[in-house]
Amino acid sequence: MRFKTISLALALALAGVGAAQAQGFGGLAGKLPGIPGRSAAPAGDVDAQVAAFNEDATEIRAAVFFSVEQILAAVGTKEQIAKVRVNLDASNKVTNPKELGSLQGAVLKTEMQQAQEALNAKDATEKLEKMSPEMRAKVGKSMLALGIAALRMPNTIKTGQGIVQGAAANPMSIPKVIPVKDGLAMFADILPKLPTLVQAGFKMMRDVKMDPGNPSADAKPVVDNNISFPA
Repeated sequence: MRFKTISLALALALAGVGAAQAQGFGGLAGKLPGIPGRSAAPAGDVDAQVAAFNEDATEIRAAVFFSVEQILAAVGTKEQIAKVRVNLDASNKVTNPKELGSLQGAVLKTEMQQAQEALNAKDATEKLEKMSPEMRAKVGKSMLALGIAALRMPNTIKTGQGIVQGAAANPMSIPKVIPVKDGLAMFADILPKLPTLVQAGFKMMRDVKMDPGNPSADAKPVVDNNISFPA
């Protein structure tokens, strides 16, 4: 019920994104299919289900992480921009998928709020107006990726919950679904922050006549780890 409430909050928060964008966010409950571009894992095959969940969750988490970092790099304070450089350096050095997920999740715990505050700052629109076309495009793509991730995440959570519940009937499967439980815990922290963050970003872009595109739960969020910084 909690995640359904958040999904509704997301749809309502984005009700003012304009006609084209609103079509992408409207009817949210009917736009939560399986993982786009991937076949559903066979029923009863816990290993395949966990692998499919992890692939989707990793893609969504990475899209949110790099999008938030790009937003802070573009409109954040000097101190926040410096921290983005540190975060990216640390992220690039991690090769273990579990450690990388933990690192990116820890960063998002604090920096999603910072990104929203940066977007709501009085000088945010002015900063965006003065950006190079390339930097503005980066911000637009980041906001689109966040919108797509926000629409994809509730269904991924639902899928993960089903995997965990199914494993409860088979004690031998419980250790296999620990990564799913970890992913669900991370999404439980990220998802409530997405509606206001995406709303703030789309509002800022509307203020400068930017169109980031039409988010859809059927789309794959673009993971752009090539962060651009102000000159």
